[in-house]
Amino acid sequence: MADFIQLLMNGLALGSVYALAAIGFVIVYSATGVVNFAAGQFVMLGTFAGVATLVNGGWSLPAGYLGALAAMALFGALFYAVVYLPLRNSPAVTMIIGTVAIGITLQNAALLGFGSWPFRLVSPFEGMTVDIAGAVVPVHAIAVVVTTAVLIGLLWLLFNRTTLGIAMRAVAQDLVAARLMGLKVGALLAFTWILAAVLAGVAGLMLGPMWFADVNMGDPIALKAFAATIIGGFGSLPGAIAGGLFVGLTEVLGAAYVSSAYKDLIAFGAMILFLLLRPQGVFGERIQDRG
Repeated sequence: MADFIQLLMNGLALGSVYALAAIGFVIVYSATGVVNFAAGQFVMLGTFAGVATLVNGGWSLPAGYLGALAAMALFGALFYAVVYLPLRNSPAVTMIIGTVAIGITLQNAALLGFGSWPFRLVSPFEGMTVDIAGAVVPVHAIAVVVTTAVLIGLLWLLFNRTTLGIAMRAVAQDLVAARLMGLKVGALLAFTWILAAVLAGVAGLMLGPMWFADVNMGDPIALKAFAATIIGGFGSLPGAIAGGLFVGLTEVLGAAYVSSAYKDLIAFGAMILFLLLRPQGVFGERIQDRG
């Protein structure tokens, strides 16, 4: 029982990271119609932003985290201006190829800037554990789950209780109508990319103490985030959360109780089954077509 609790908490912590990556994926898709295949590299960049400030720069933890998230916000704005705007009227396949190309560029830029040796970020709760029913659980894992829950709550408040969030939902629902109603569509789309980048930065900073920061870490994260969105429901924020937690739990529990060689097969096998039997995912979208 103690081992199961420990695995459960580790799975929830890893699933929380996947959920944040998937939420950024869904936010961008809902607002712009872009399937961002560089989402994993966004998380990788967030981790290495933390490496730059905390490891290489020697900043304090609060300053390092704030500096890394500020860098991710700037990156989101640049991505909107340099990648999205020039390609926004291009065919969908061109936009997909563009995000893939940017992902490869980011990966190679990280390789040039930081080298091939992995780094490890230090957790604010380094070495701290708690005993839960005989299981020794790292405090960092609990903090990751709690932080993700708080961010999800803040996102709910943003999208349902603020003028900015309601305007973002209007743009996601019908971009042309939103523009005709006088909304500043360009600024709202830019904020969407910034928000997705910041969420990826938070995911990367939380993942750093759990994994080694490696320039190749973005690819598996992107695949897991994509699987989470398919399982939960493409375009659904609750689906992204549920799908991310499912993928994280199946990865950890599958490695422990089945085989580490097949831990990915379970998650991607579930994704294939959903594509075959319920392509809209667990939650499904009420509205299938964007205006």
